[in-house]
Amino acid sequence: VSGSITLSSGKAFKGNSGAMNIYSGAATGGRGGAISIKVGSGNSGSGGSITLSAGIGSEVTGGAVSIVSGSGSSRSSGSIVLSTSKSVASAVTGSIVLISGSSSLGNSGSISIGSGGATSGRGGSISISVGSGNSGIGGEVSISAGLSSSATGGFVRIMSGTSSVTGVSGNIILSSGFNSRGPGGALILSTGAASSGNSGALNIGSGPATSGRGGSILVTVGSGNSGSGGALSLAAGRSLSATGGKMTLSSGTGLS
Repeated sequence: VSGSITLSSGKAFKGNSGAMNIYSGAATGGRGGAISIKVGSGNSGSGGSITLSAGIGSEVTGGAVSIVSGSGSSRSSGSIVLSTSKSVASAVTGSIVLISGSSSLGNSGSISIGSGGATSGRGGSISISVGSGNSGIGGEVSISAGLSSSATGGFVRIMSGTSSVTGVSGNIILSSGFNSRGPGGALILSTGAASSGNSGALNIGSGPATSGRGGSILVTVGSGNSGSGGALSLAAGRSLSATGGKMTLSSGTGLS
């Protein structure tokens, strides 16, 4: 084994220990020098790790780890890229895991992903997508709220943005992927099954309006050019011990 190199500030019995600063010098006619931290290659076992860990606080909050790209005085700020290396041969690439630490007393930490505000433009978009593949089923995107052992489980909330100028909020589009060589994927809205008690309700409705009319609800089947048209079915629930569920269709009431 080769020797280690340790850079460390001294211990302090009273007060704070010393800081450690690693940086390149400023440049007046060029760009500042880059800083590279890299683990050497090996030919046996797993590759060497890089660990960034903030300090423990015995009485208050632990130290933060901040990774901030450089600002640009006349152009965009720099990007931050988190990426695993591509694999060689037929190996699987590594995962990227963003997770807050567990808590034995109190709530665990939150994870917030958001773009910054803009004063003379629009806020940055947030895109979550799965890479393409050429074998098997495509990769999934899964959003799941937390389980609770003592109360109601967590919510999953998807909300479009509002506008302070036009007063019109953005659309929410739920759509399966386009397929040019076969059937399109299904879109399923369903509550979970219940082994004890009633299953959850499924409510589809437009919001109320204080100075206009409530939004319409439209259920249609897409057109086709082969075979019979697609069916539209409404069915109430079946009961194994009592009367089956009712189906009620009623028009809206008017106050004038």
